[in-house]
Formats: sequence, structure tokens, C-alpha cells
Amino acid sequence: MSPSATSQTSKRPGGTDPAPGPTSTSTPDAPPGAAPQGSVLRAWLAVAGLALGVFSFVTTETLPIGLLPSIADGTSVSLGTAGFLVTGFAALAAVTAAPLTALTGRVDRKWLLVALMVLYIAGNLMAAVVDGYALLLIARLIVALAHGVFWSIAVSIAVRLVPERHAVRATSVVLGGISLASVAGTPLGTAVGQSAGWHAAFVCVGFLGFLVLGASLLFMPALPARGSGSLSALLHVLRHRALRVAVGVTALIMSGHFLAFTYVAPFLQEVTGVRPSLIGVLLLVFGAAGLAGNFAAGAVVGRALRASLIGCTGLLAVVMVVMYAGGASGPLVITMLVCWGVLYAALPVALQTWVMRLVPEESEAASSLYVAAFNGAIGVGSFIGGLIIDGSGPRLAMAVAGAFALAAMLVTAVFGRSGGGAARSARS
Repeated sequence: MSPSATSQTSKRPGGTDPAPGPTSTSTPDAPPGAAPQGSVLRAWLAVAGLALGVFSFVTTETLPIGLLPSIADGTSVSLGTAGFLVTGFAALAAVTAAPLTALTGRVDRKWLLVALMVLYIAGNLMAAVVDGYALLLIARLIVALAHGVFWSIAVSIAVRLVPERHAVRATSVVLGGISLASVAGTPLGTAVGQSAGWHAAFVCVGFLGFLVLGASLLFMPALPARGSGSLSALLHVLRHRALRVAVGVTALIMSGHFLAFTYVAPFLQEVTGVRPSLIGVLLLVFGAAGLAGNFAAGAVVGRALRASLIGCTGLLAVVMVVMYAGGASGPLVITMLVCWGVLYAALPVALQTWVMRLVPEESEAASSLYVAAFNGAIGVGSFIGGLIIDGSGPRLAMAVAGAFALAAMLVTAVFGRSGGGAARSARS
């Protein structure tokens, strides 16, 4: 889960060497960086397809969050058990992202995308027709297998589709799907699920997969693989000490976020007293704040990466504590949701930027570790949150989430300076 246009900046922090650029789409007879108009249009349509894929996967991953009470009732399980639809999804994506990305390193990226979207469609349509919890969980895990690999390769594919001078713009378009999913995907999915039943919500996200599949088949050119098709690339990036720091901070802060956010619907209903019909509206507010945070982060992170990380993690800890202490106040909670949305959108921008700057020569391998940490954190956070909510209710989850955010701030403050520059990082 997350990133912005700044994640493909051309310089490493602390160094001046440019990162390797994407393959140009120019033809031998065209001026450098130019391409025939038809080729340019097809390239950007393919990039738009990737953005829709990002939107689809993010929406699918977070869809159960706003529907946990109705899914729990419909499948006759507890809220904590229903939360495993998020936890299990994230855990499998985390475990499989890095090895599957490495092992598919020799597969043409177009056909790998096609295969991933087939899995996405199959899993969501299965979720749309089953009634039991076990089969619903299996359907979610099918999608999770595709999720980790898609996130690991999406940005690197986008920058190969366009001329080098447009790499940042292509990255911005693709990762814009994250904010759009927060603003539209999850809230609309929640609204559909609450009005027509949660099965209908999975039908809708499954249909999105057909659109992405069609865009991949129609507009995506053949993209020969650049990877070795082995696990050696992972071993290479794992030796990078600064990357391990970045991955650790990702795991901490995202564990805290999803510990609280997975169960935000029960919190709003039980602690704040919000009517179920308004949950989708408040998630829309959260997503709109995130869209603003994404744009703001793009302007700030590139100039002050470490300060942005420290500030966002520290402020998120404050937000969580205020939610815990003042959760019964509707106006205060709404204000904190807006702040939370802004901070959460900025954090993946900063974290993805950090990772991509550290190991530009192995961007897919490094991204797969980031994806693994991100999704592993979703699983850990959701699991801990489920234990807390079943034992003590949703309010305490906010305080524990604040502790995770504080830990992430301290790690960044202490180790982030050495972790901020690839050129200066030691390897062990």
C-alpha cells in the first residue's frame, strides 16, 4: 500500500549520481525521446490501465474494512475473525511478493500482468458468489497471490512505457490510483455493500479487473523481462543496510495504521456513536483528505525526506492518542480522521521514495521487499487489532496504534540519517 510521483526521483539522497532511467519508446528515425503519435497514445493508455489496476487492487484489499460488521453477521463469525479477511490477505501478499516477483523475473511483463489480472478476477468473482466464511477467505487469498507481484512491478513497468523525460509523470499517474481508491473505491464499495449486500461489492471490484485485463491486452506492448528469474536479486538487496532500515520503518508505521484503520468502522459505531449508514461518508472524508495529502507530500518529500518521515509518524502518534482519549466526540473524531487521512497518504509517498532512491539498479527487488513489509504490516496490525477488539473493544486499538507510530518516529530519527542515502550506506 503506497507512494507518489516523487518516488522515482533521479538522484539518490546524499549523492549526485542519477538513477538508471526507463527504456525510451522513441524510434530509430525519431529525435531523441520522441515517439510516433500512435505509440505515445498507446503508451499512455497502458499507463492508465496500470493506474486502474492500482485502483482496483487497493480497493479490493481494503474493501472488507468498511463492511466488517455486515460480513461478520452474514458469515456468522466475530468481528476479529472477519478482520482476518484483511489480515490473511495481507499476510499471504507479504510472504509471496518477493519470491514470486523474483521467480517471475524472466516472464514478459505484459503476459505476467495478464496472468495477475486473471487471478484477480477469479478471486473476486468467487467472493461474490460464496456464502461461507472459509470459501470467502480462500477467494481473498487467490487475489492476494496476484496483489504482491502487481505492486512490485507496476511502477517499473510504467517508466518503461514512456520516454525517459516522462518517467516521473507516468509514476504519478500510476500511483494516483492509490489516492483515487481512498477517495472513491473504498467508500463507494462500502456504500454498495451496505445498500445491496457485500456480495454486490465484490461483483463491482471484479468487473474492474476486466477493464484492466482489456487495457493490458490492447495497449501494453511486449516488455521482455529484465530480471534474472532467481532469488539472487533478493539476496543482493537484503545486504543493503539502509534498505533494511527503510523496510523496518515501513513495517512499524503500517502495522500501527492498519491496527487502527481495519477496525475504524466498529470504532465509529461503538465509541463515537456514528450510524452505520454514515460510515461510508466518513471514509470518503478520510480518502479526500488523503488525496490532498498525496499532492502535498509530492511537493515536500523530495526536499526533506527524513524530516517528512519524522513529522508524519510523530503527528500520526498524536492523532491516535487523541482518538483514544476523545473518541466519544463526533466533531473531534472527524477532525482527527481528516488529519489521519493527510498523514497516511504522505507516509507511503515518503517510504516509497526512500526505497526507490536506495537501490535504483534493483528497483523491482527492492520494491518487492517494501511490498512485503507493507503487506506484512497490514497482517500484523490487523491481527493485533482483532485480538484487541475482541478482548477490550475498538477504543484501545487507537492507543496501541499510537505506540507503533511513536516507535517508527524514533527509529527514523535515530537510524534514518544513515538510511537516507544509498551512496553512503554501508553493506553488511
